[in-house]
Amino acid sequence: MTSYSEIFSNTWAIILVLLFFGGSIFVHEFGHFLAAKARGLKVLRFSIGFGPKIFAWEGRDGCKYMVSLLPFGGYVALPQLADMGALEGGDESEGEMDELKNLPKASVSDKIIVSAAGAFFNVLFAGVLAAIVWAIGIPESQAYKTTTVGYVPEKITDADGTEIKSPAFESGIKPGDRIVSIDGGEVDNFMQIIERVAIGSGRDKNGKPSAAIKIERNGKIFDVNLSPVLVKTNTATGDRIRMIGVSPAMQMKVGKVMDNSPAEEAGIKEGDEVVAINGRKLYSNQQLSDILNKLESGEEATVGIMRNGEKIDLKVFPRQVKLTRSLCRLTMPGKDGEISIIAAPTPDEKKAPDAVALKVFEVKTANFTLKIPVGSVLYEMDDKPVKSLSDVNTIVNAISSKAHIKMSFVKDGIFKDYWLPRGSSSRIVPPETKMMLGYMLENATVVNHPDIIEQFTDSIERTYNALSSLLNPKSDIGISSLAGPVDIGRVIYKLSLSDFSLVLSFAVLLNINLAFLNMLPIPVLDGGHILFAVIEKLRGKPLPPAFFAAIQGGFSLLFISLMVYVVYIGFARWKGDSDMAAADEIQSAYYIKDISFKNHE
Repeated sequence: MTSYSEIFSNTWAIILVLLFFGGSIFVHEFGHFLAAKARGLKVLRFSIGFGPKIFAWEGRDGCKYMVSLLPFGGYVALPQLADMGALEGGDESEGEMDELKNLPKASVSDKIIVSAAGAFFNVLFAGVLAAIVWAIGIPESQAYKTTTVGYVPEKITDADGTEIKSPAFESGIKPGDRIVSIDGGEVDNFMQIIERVAIGSGRDKNGKPSAAIKIERNGKIFDVNLSPVLVKTNTATGDRIRMIGVSPAMQMKVGKVMDNSPAEEAGIKEGDEVVAINGRKLYSNQQLSDILNKLESGEEATVGIMRNGEKIDLKVFPRQVKLTRSLCRLTMPGKDGEISIIAAPTPDEKKAPDAVALKVFEVKTANFTLKIPVGSVLYEMDDKPVKSLSDVNTIVNAISSKAHIKMSFVKDGIFKDYWLPRGSSSRIVPPETKMMLGYMLENATVVNHPDIIEQFTDSIERTYNALSSLLNPKSDIGISSLAGPVDIGRVIYKLSLSDFSLVLSFAVLLNINLAFLNMLPIPVLDGGHILFAVIEKLRGKPLPPAFFAAIQGGFSLLFISLMVYVVYIGFARWKGDSDMAAADEIQSAYYIKDISFKNHE
């Protein structure tokens, strides 16, 4: 049952989406509206959204105020500036059309001022929000404030679970290296490193992605040229971005020491900072984990910690600990693949604390008929109820060599049967173990107070870099990478569940983005109106009505098509992210949450 706190959180999140996404559009259009009124121009409609109206009312000023069906934009209908009826969904009568034709022409200065007012108001709104962010601050992971590498994995795993060799590992980048610049641009934090790689446009002579990275190691600067890999980030859309396979250095401050653990026995305490093991400096917990897993069971290690500013070496004996649950792995004959099942605890642990559900953990098969969704619950095999991994293992090994086995699954209320091929086999895979010390790290966050100029500079730079990458044919950023209203709404929603200040910070970026993009000299956009006004000024006479109508009509059609596309991609991306979240939930169920260091184990 959904709790009141969850209902309140979700409701509050949705309100914030409407307030800051819809509010940013409203502020933009309100700027046009006020400027048009101040210049004495006729305002027909003030709409939030495009297309057919949902509801509307007429003000005393003769303007029709309305909310329209498609909630990813808005407009102020100004017939003296441009005829946008096709895009705006105008519904004027014949008499009203005749009246509009007799309106005086807007001057060039009218067109420029009114067109620029929307972007100007977005900048003002961004300034107000940035001032609030400056005052209250925003929480940031301390790790992402550095440019020092903390961990370099041998492989990167994409959204499909495919492992790819890490370019950074292959190129010899090591923990402790400081990344100075990427493709000639200096970097100040780890988020910049990720973004610069993702939007990079470097190519080698064979056309493969390339990145020129400047590294500082032991006080010396040297260059590393590597080939970023395109890593799939969404299973539904196939979104791919460039990655090199590095993560930031972190402060390893102990937040909790587990009972009966090697860390407790060695004298490690809450507040200690783990800085080294066996004389080797540490930059991340992942690096420590790799080192521990190379030790023999019972082998002594020396852990270096900082306590009250003093370096202390402690002797510790890491222990193998059960990290995961068991699996039942069904192997199909030939190269048809595998299906792994886990016994996951049910959500309602209060009513039945020991109850489990047999869920699909992983499917590796090219057999289309066995594309069983991850997370599906197995409840019967050959019309017999199954309640444990042992039940599944016994049935498969007893029957499969003789016949196909019917497997009955349910997911999201949908029941479906699959047939395991004859000759399949089954085995119980024991839990994975890991060498551990037995402590949990403190969540290292800092509250940053970036001033207004810093926030504006960062937002403008990010918008410009993203647009440049989109227009650069050598980059791997395409139209499918555009974030539309669905994506923007989801970002605001997710941030609102974390911290309100993060929503404000994103709204600053959103408004700077709206101002920047709207001022591009493209017909339909504000910058296009300004461009036409300047051309009219230079020509000394208006542009031919037929030419203007053709340009506006053509770009209106392109704009509507683009909006439809990005909305479609946004929903598809949402579907892919939801599928990945479901898979992550199953992964979470596979790993044991309450790791135990009891002496009898």
